[in-house]
Parts: sequence; C-alpha cells; structure tokens
Amino acid sequence: MIVAVRGRLEGMGLDSVIVEVGGVSLRVFVPLSLLNEVGEIGSEVKFYTHFYIREDQLSLYGFKNQPQLDLFEMLISVAGVGPKAALSLISAATVEAIHLAIAQSEVDFLKKVPGIGPKTASRIILELKGKLVEVSKPTKTAALTPGADNKSTTAALERRQVIEALTNLGYSSAEVQTALATLPQDRPLTLEEQVLECLRYLGQ
Repeated sequence: MIVAVRGRLEGMGLDSVIVEVGGVSLRVFVPLSLLNEVGEIGSEVKFYTHFYIREDQLSLYGFKNQPQLDLFEMLISVAGVGPKAALSLISAATVEAIHLAIAQSEVDFLKKVPGIGPKTASRIILELKGKLVEVSKPTKTAALTPGADNKSTTAALERRQVIEALTNLGYSSAEVQTALATLPQDRPLTLEEQVLECLRYLGQ
C-alpha cells in the first residue's frame, strides 16, 4: 500500500498534480485548496496518500496531512460517497469544520458541496457521527464561517479556471504552468486579470 509520496513536482492539472518519484511520474488527485499551496514546478513535495482500487479504477489521492487523509478514508467508507465527493468536501472546508458539521448534524452545510446531496449528507452524519475523533473544539460560527482556508480554496478554483481557459485556447500544460509562475504575488488579481497576464506572457 502506498501511504505517502515524496518527489519532484512535475506538473499541475485541474484537480491533480504530477509527481516524479524515482524516475516514475505519478498522477495524484488532491483537494483544490492544496493546489494553491504545493509550490513551483520542480520543487519537492510530499503527500499523505490513499491508493484507491476498484475493478475499473486505480487512483492515488494525496493530502497535506494525516488528519485530512484520515477524514477522506472515513468519508469513502460511507455507502454512496466516492473519492471525488469526499475530495470535494475536503476542498470546501477544514477538517475541523467538517468534524463539527457532522457532530452537529449540519445537513445544509454538507449538501452544499458538489456531489453530496441531502440523502448522502444525512447518511454521512448517520454513519460517522460519534466515530470521528474530535480534533478541536472551535465554535460553530468560527468553524462554518469562511476564513483563510476558504480564501485558499477560492484561489485554487480561480487557478483551475485560468488553466482551463488557457488550455482551451490551445496552450500546453507546460506553457500554462510557466505563465502562471510569472503572475505577480504582491497584489491580488481577478480571474480576468490572471488570464490576461498569462496571455501577455504567452504572446511574447
């Protein structure tokens, strides 16, 4: 079983990264919030991983830390919750917020996540309530209110949209990643500004 991956970051996609480990390139699906934190192409990265095996699917899912991985594995143990839905939930909120939402039966909070409807949200609460380790005791307001992690997720979503827009225009993944690396870090850019800046670079 592959429990962790450490290697050189080769590329980034809409929902995954490519990591070169000992001459082998692995595609690792990661939360959107993590896409914005992995660093530059060529840097060393490490992910805590789950190797998902089905008859028609072999996929590797990577996470920033052990609590994220533990939560992912708990979520996919619930009937009807696949890895994509579990990844969407972890992309949308912190581990603490998800734990609290389950503990307090917050169906509305869970069902807002793509891939998780009211029935699935209720099933998650029914099967996991009481099983999850209480990692912290934030207030309900603090846990479920947008904060730094939500900003990270927004940035990752925008990055994904920029990548999609540029690849649709015919640019390769390598060209897009190089252009993204040139974006200024000293000021926030809107989605449109990011696309325009990348196009200016690519048009040089």
